[in-house]
Amino acid sequence: MLTRRQTFTEGEQQYPSKFSTWTIEQDEDTMTGASLVINLLADVSPAGVLPLAYGMSGTGYIPAVLLLMLFACGAGYSMYLISRTIEISGVKSYDRIWERCIGERSKWIPSLVLCIVCFGNALAYVCMVGDLISMCLPGFGISFLSRSSCIAILAVFPLLPLCMLKDLSALAPTSFLALLAVFWMIIMMIIRYVDGSYLPGGQYHGFPAPRGHVGNMGFSTLILVDNLAVAFLCHYNGPKYYREYKNHRPVRFGSRVLAAFSLVSTLFATSMLLGYATFGQHAEGVILNNYDNTDTLANIARLGMGFANVFSTPLMFSGLREGVLAVLTHFAPEEEELYSQVWFQNTLSAALLSLVTVIAIIVTDASIVIGLVGAICGSAIIYVIPCFLFDAATSKFLGQGDDLHHPMEIYLVRGLGFAGVFVMIAGSVATLCL
Repeated sequence: MLTRRQTFTEGEQQYPSKFSTWTIEQDEDTMTGASLVINLLADVSPAGVLPLAYGMSGTGYIPAVLLLMLFACGAGYSMYLISRTIEISGVKSYDRIWERCIGERSKWIPSLVLCIVCFGNALAYVCMVGDLISMCLPGFGISFLSRSSCIAILAVFPLLPLCMLKDLSALAPTSFLALLAVFWMIIMMIIRYVDGSYLPGGQYHGFPAPRGHVGNMGFSTLILVDNLAVAFLCHYNGPKYYREYKNHRPVRFGSRVLAAFSLVSTLFATSMLLGYATFGQHAEGVILNNYDNTDTLANIARLGMGFANVFSTPLMFSGLREGVLAVLTHFAPEEEELYSQVWFQNTLSAALLSLVTVIAIIVTDASIVIGLVGAICGSAIIYVIPCFLFDAATSKFLGQGDDLHHPMEIYLVRGLGFAGVFVMIAGSVATLCL
């Protein structure tokens, strides 16, 4: 039996015994700063970059950029709070922090929220993969693969083996490929905006360029708020990122989060502004859907972004698996030894991926459900839970104001938590009413 797991290569390939175990205590700090930044970018950007232009339909350029910066700062700060909460509480996962700071009976709450948001977003990713890849294949002369076939094939390989990985550092190479795909999409959007292919008189018969859309704001701004609220979603893996980061300390971790969120904010702003400048009010929820099916550059971008979401899904699945295991352990603690077995965790991953795949094939439009999951549970895991746990940990173990960067910081944390509740409500209204 393995007494300590390291990476997938060292553990599961060299020692494939079905009795090998993995728990969060066995997480190695194998992730370099570069790998952490790449994984954060791949975790956030492939899905987050696509809907932002649509969100600008009721919001001008200046308010849209300001809102983007505001949400980037809030999400990045709450990720930094996760690392500090782990150090203050001395435990390494949401459920254990909750148990130590709040109480054992309710420690299933953050784990359940984690499960719901990861499952909902994994479903959104897989649906997006099927849509993007099946849409672009005819442009490359492949017309015999349907959306369902694409989803089923990619679920078997490469998704299944990738979703079984326990060490996020092992996902850095595929995360880098996902990041390259995002960069290509941005380059394609720049090229098509500059050459005017989608503007009146262009090759692809575009729409009139939007005018007078600088400072607009209104009720429909909630659409952009809803999109931005979950655009920076990677906090389900926050404790795991911190555990696996080499020589982890909050300040070092925070600097890498700052670098990643600054870069992804630049990508988001570029995609959002270019998409709206090209298509205006006609921008769709997935901006690549606006580009012509015969546009080769756009088809390459669709193919790349399809695989970018494939390579991002295992990061989501890591959070899903840990959340499910935490819930199982809470309600059936006598089976904790079984849950630590690698073969059980791999079977669980396969079952969860199969369920996501079947739903994605059957339900072609789950936008309302996914929107509500993102608005409520996504905002909870990004803003509400990290702030709540930091406040509780600081109050219990340090005393109010101790070890804070500024004595007033606790009020900032509480304000961000309450803002997260408002975002949950606003996002739900946007999903149901707009």
